[in-house]
Amino acid sequence: MHQLERVTNLLALLLSTRRHLTFDEIRNELKGQYPDNLVAARAAFERDKAILRDEGIPISSEVQGGDKAGITGYRIDRSAYELGDLQLTGHEAAALRIAVSALRMGQSWGEEALWKVDMDSGSIASPQPVVQASLPVDQKLPTLHEAMSRLQVVSFSYNGRARELEPFGLLARSGWWYLVGNDRSVNAMRTFRVDRISSDVVLLEGESFERPVDFDIRTSFPTDLKELPDSIDVGGDIAKVLIDATDVNTVLGQYGPESLIERHSDGSATFVIPCANVQAFEHWLLGFLDRAEVLEPAKLRQHVVEWLTALAHGVQS
Repeated sequence: MHQLERVTNLLALLLSTRRHLTFDEIRNELKGQYPDNLVAARAAFERDKAILRDEGIPISSEVQGGDKAGITGYRIDRSAYELGDLQLTGHEAAALRIAVSALRMGQSWGEEALWKVDMDSGSIASPQPVVQASLPVDQKLPTLHEAMSRLQVVSFSYNGRARELEPFGLLARSGWWYLVGNDRSVNAMRTFRVDRISSDVVLLEGESFERPVDFDIRTSFPTDLKELPDSIDVGGDIAKVLIDATDVNTVLGQYGPESLIERHSDGSATFVIPCANVQAFEHWLLGFLDRAEVLEPAKLRQHVVEWLTALAHGVQS
């Protein structure tokens, strides 16, 4: 069977079902359309899902309970997929057309959406503006938007660790999408770069949350570069750093008294410092020269030792 026909049948199945279907149930419903070999069938299914998500189709994922406990199910919510009548006036449609022309989303979603809301593109003359901005597109975005609209907790893998997140907001900065929310694994606000989420984003059935009424993605987005995630896994997002007595007040001024976790008899102190962005953390640490020592996590400490050793060899050569 041609892949296009199978993907079309998968789309129809996920749109028609009233509950989330597991991979085995999908394979049974589309009997004979996926390979007999389980590994090959799973690989084909993942490719089909990627095709649909690349087209902006919001496939909902939920971990099942009962006799299917721990197995992921899939469906497409018609209300999230089908666009209702927006009842735009001619001038509103023209303004929307200009906005879509001035913004590039990396795919054709914007132009295709216009077909649904403004078929008569010649009804009002509209200029073709120069593209003013380009935003990246990631196949995980529809699921994340669904989770935020439904106030539903999601799970995913990031830097080799399983995360359960209450997704509060998404923000595009410097050509990347960032996800901000409460990470239940550490019970604290965290920021994740969406393109570095290394697994499917799964909506957790029955796990809802309340977004803080005063939450504002613009003010909640980290201003400290050390809090912005990068691709280096150092065993955690927070470092314990021993600071010499001469610099304790400097760090207190930077991070406040809540960052201080222990004072020592010699006047030095141990602080907790963000290290999600390892390169930014290294630049901050280097400013203290030999008056700062990374204590934890062990993986970060080893990374800093190797980094400083490489710097020293570079200076000597």
